[in-house]
Order: sequence, then structure tokens, then C-alpha cells
Amino acid sequence: MTDMGIWQRLLTTQDSLKRRLLFIGWLTAELKTHGIEPILVGGNALEFYTLGAYATVDIDLVCTHPEQIDRLLQGEGFQQEGRHWYRPDIDIAVEIPATSLAGSYQRVETVMVEEFVVYVIGKEDLIVDRLNACVHWRSEEDCRWVKELILLYQQELDWEYLRERTRAEATFEKLKELRQEIEELSDDGL
Repeated sequence: MTDMGIWQRLLTTQDSLKRRLLFIGWLTAELKTHGIEPILVGGNALEFYTLGAYATVDIDLVCTHPEQIDRLLQGEGFQQEGRHWYRPDIDIAVEIPATSLAGSYQRVETVMVEEFVVYVIGKEDLIVDRLNACVHWRSEEDCRWVKELILLYQQELDWEYLRERTRAEATFEKLKELRQEIEELSDDGL
């Protein structure tokens, strides 16, 4: 691929998930020069792991030094709107909801998006995040996404880690319940 510059590439990339991942990859490359590695979390991580089945519009990143992102985004024409940085021409909104990861840094996955590296919260920690919303916020939508993630990745999930984390978060019983629902569906041949 000829290098037309990141901004031109973002303008011409029609697939919104790919556009956001390219942007995160570029942002990560820029921040690495300062020793900072942002991690994709939230809805965009869910969209990535569900292969686009979940759709979101903003990028949530965990970053130890959000002020570095603020300076970089401001310098690249983003405008701050509340908690989000937004640039309408490329339709990208960024939020830094936390400075530390709620989960294990050892489980963060490294993904290549063209020539860029993107760090994504681990699957198990994303499941724990969605289970918290499912149980503590009574979000049926998040319960559904937990089941979807389990269906997609059940063979590669670290179930011992999930048991430990969900016990600590008071969501273990819901994890068992959702897993049982999945097994019952499988037993019915679905």
C-alpha cells in the first residue's frame, strides 16, 4: 500500500471499525515515543472482539498520561467536547475514562492493524467489565454481550482467571448462570 498519509487514509477508509483501529494504531505509535501505550477498552474493544457485531461510535482508551493524548489530539485538530475529543472530518471521538486498567496488563492483546500496533484489553477482562454492567447496572444488553463473547471464545478463555475475577467482583453467580444458558442452547443443537 502506498503511504498517502494517515489523515488521508482515515478520510478514505469506509469501514468505521477499521478507521478507528487505524487511528488508535497511529496514536499508539505517536505515544510510544513518550513511553506510553494506550489500551483499547469499552465498546470499541467489544466491537473488535465480536467482529463488528456490536457497534459503537467512540474510542475508549486507558492511558497512564492522558495529558499527552490531550496535547497530541489538540495539535491534530481535535476539539474537546465534554469528556471527548472529536474530529468531525474523520468521524472519530476519543475518551480516556481511566489511567489504569481494570484487569490484567499481562492479558492485554497486541493486534496488528496494517503497519500499526494496537493494544486491546484481554477477553476475560472485557467479559468481567460487561458482567459488572450486567449485574450491577442490571443491563440485559451487557448480559447478552457476555454470552456472545463466551460463545465466540469459550475454548480459549482462562476460566480459572474468570472465576477469580468474578468472585472478587460479586458476579460469579451470573457468569455461571450465563454459561449454563449457553450449554443448554448447545445441548438443544442450536
